[in-house]
Amino acid sequence: MGSTLNGLMNIAINSVNNNQVALNVVSNNISNMNTEGYTRQTVDFAAIPGYRIFDWCASNGKVTPGQGAEITGISTKRSEWLDNYFRDQNADAGYYDQIGGMLNNMENLLNDELSSNGLSKLFNDFFAASEALSGDPTNKAYKIAFVNAAQNVADALNNMSSTIKNYMNTAIGTFGDADSFEASLINTNVDSLDSKLEQLADLNNQIAQNPSSNALIDQRNMLLDDISSMVPITTTTNENGTVNVLIDGQTVVKGGEKRLTIQAVQSDDPDNPVKIQLLDEEGNVKKDDISDSLGNCSITAILQAGKGDSFGYQSILDDLDKLASAFAQEMNKIQTQADANGTPLYIGPDGTLTESTTPFFVTKDGSADFTAGNIQINQALIDDPTLVATARIDTTNPDYEPEAVGNASNMVLFNELGKGKIAGLNISDPPGEGMSITDYLSSLVSKIGSGVDSIKSAGDAQDAVLQQAQSQRDELYGVDLNEELADLIKYQRAYEASARVFTVANELMQTIMQMI
Repeated sequence: MGSTLNGLMNIAINSVNNNQVALNVVSNNISNMNTEGYTRQTVDFAAIPGYRIFDWCASNGKVTPGQGAEITGISTKRSEWLDNYFRDQNADAGYYDQIGGMLNNMENLLNDELSSNGLSKLFNDFFAASEALSGDPTNKAYKIAFVNAAQNVADALNNMSSTIKNYMNTAIGTFGDADSFEASLINTNVDSLDSKLEQLADLNNQIAQNPSSNALIDQRNMLLDDISSMVPITTTTNENGTVNVLIDGQTVVKGGEKRLTIQAVQSDDPDNPVKIQLLDEEGNVKKDDISDSLGNCSITAILQAGKGDSFGYQSILDDLDKLASAFAQEMNKIQTQADANGTPLYIGPDGTLTESTTPFFVTKDGSADFTAGNIQINQALIDDPTLVATARIDTTNPDYEPEAVGNASNMVLFNELGKGKIAGLNISDPPGEGMSITDYLSSLVSKIGSGVDSIKSAGDAQDAVLQQAQSQRDELYGVDLNEELADLIKYQRAYEASARVFTVANELMQTIMQMI
């Protein structure tokens, strides 16, 4: 009863207890000011309704004194809009973070294998060997050097193809190989995503049973942030404090129930080797492939790195395959095919010119199409470099002399591969009039470098946007030491004043008891 000394003492005791709780909350805030994902907590107070009593001093004989204050809860301030905005930006940032590994691989490829010390140098060495052989087509040592230089180019293309395929295998597995897919980055990441969604449903269940647990809510919000970097999500909040999560418009988690499973599977289409599926609780396919509708996220980055059409491992491999094919076909054409200028000839064992029928390059797998992975020098040329066709003469000409071993007309054609345009060789499509090997290599280096720089610039810009969104959240959710110190003083003074009220009421009670 607030109008009595006992009531006064009860109000004071409640106030002491209330301010003690408030001081504990302030202390907890300060302790967690550097804890990742922690949201600042505040104490919610409410006045305890009063009751009417008779008072001779009141004009109407009745007054309604209060009964003090009570704590109605310990709350946190969060903005659903700000969380959703942050998670949207987090998905984009997750894309660039994930693709950063691909950039490192591309830069290594650019700096180590395509630079002036890599494939470009090997092609320059090849053309230098070709020039040397042009000056002395009968020199066997020059022929050996010419064949070795061509083999070095083929070996470099093989190694680069193998390296890129290993990158692709790491990202999405080898097409048709279940074991490599099982260990691939895309499969492990999607499995991890599905596991996080399971954890989210479990946290929702715990929050439904204990809705006042701010620690559980903070844990769930951190998990939602983590999930949002892997895949774009839409969230809605239920009346009991739980959240629903939608992916591609499908409700994957509804409160404490995980309704759909997300999984990565290998397809039977080499142009689209991986599908991201949504399955219902019975294992039936709800959506067969959502990969094209995910937008920017880490899952998309892995898929693009593994099999991207614009800029990724596959596009670089396609460019290398184009180079290997054009180089091999032109070399074989010069080595074995006659044209208006004559027939390609090599110096035979008897020292006379003989028609060349031995192709310079063959495929390792016996296929008709050359790639960076299957191009190899013809073993016959390795065993006998004299088979290199150095001369090109019209053998039907009456003046044709089989002993004209000093003729180097065919070597001129080999030399021109460096600067002459090759039909079908171009970085862009359609190929147009083609490019020289030297220009093609330069364009390829420029393409990779430009692609890397472009993605890095976009990633830096996205990081800045995400940092701004994070700063906005920190300002609203984070612990400000100045605010906590101000609250600390406020609650301390209130605690001392409440204790003083209790002391005064107790002294008055003692005085009354002494009077009695």
